[in-house]
Amino acid sequence: MKEPSETENINGFLNAKQALTAHPHRWRKLRFNIASLDRLTGGGISARGVVEIAGDAGSGKTQLALHLALSCQRQCPKHVRGVVYISTEHPFPSKRLVQMEQTLRNSSGVGPEGGKYSDNIFVEHLNNPSALEQCITDRLPVLLENNPIRLLVIDSIAAVYADEEDYVERAESFRRLVHSLHALQERFDFVTVCTNQVRAVVDDYDGEEKVIPALGLAWGSLVHTRIQLRRIMGTNRRVCQLLFCPTAEPAECHFVIAQAGILDAN
Repeated sequence: MKEPSETENINGFLNAKQALTAHPHRWRKLRFNIASLDRLTGGGISARGVVEIAGDAGSGKTQLALHLALSCQRQCPKHVRGVVYISTEHPFPSKRLVQMEQTLRNSSGVGPEGGKYSDNIFVEHLNNPSALEQCITDRLPVLLENNPIRLLVIDSIAAVYADEEDYVERAESFRRLVHSLHALQERFDFVTVCTNQVRAVVDDYDGEEKVIPALGLAWGSLVHTRIQLRRIMGTNRRVCQLLFCPTAEPAECHFVIAQAGILDAN
């Protein structure tokens, strides 16, 4: 059997080694630039698929999303630093973002000549499934044609579907939404992060109460990487659990939410 060259394909197929080099952007990761979180995730979160950050109120979901919106811009070339941030629960936390950005600039020695990171964040507020789908399928592609981005945040996915009582239609909407996101990721190359709420359930086997991400299997089966946060009561520490990810094994780490933003716990 003839050995394929580094670039030759076999009837349109590539072998695993060729795939790594033929499409390097597909394997790109966005780092947290927080040592414990980057170790946990095997170098950051993937530029393909939907990354979910779940947790109860006050666990740090939005704080971590804002951190990624700033950290992303430090890793990317100036012409592709854009971020799209879709808020669905509360108004976009502009004051907190500015506070985190200023602290980041002071600690990293970045001067005003580099421009404000907040100027590269495009914000929208939506609160129902049809508006979200229309934004992703119709409006977002137009924005991306002229404004390259490296990160899309939907904060949160659960709030959009909170009043949806037709679970069949809800599941169909999930599939349409994620299908559109996958197509856009392949075309424009960006990371997608969705925050999610959690709910308590009683385990049928041992009767113990457990906290799991909301929206059930219809949503969970479409998620590429699932991260769950929880508070350590009485402290500013958070536990970050990696529940599943194709490139890293399940584990957990700690981080701190301070006035400066997200910091390593140690």
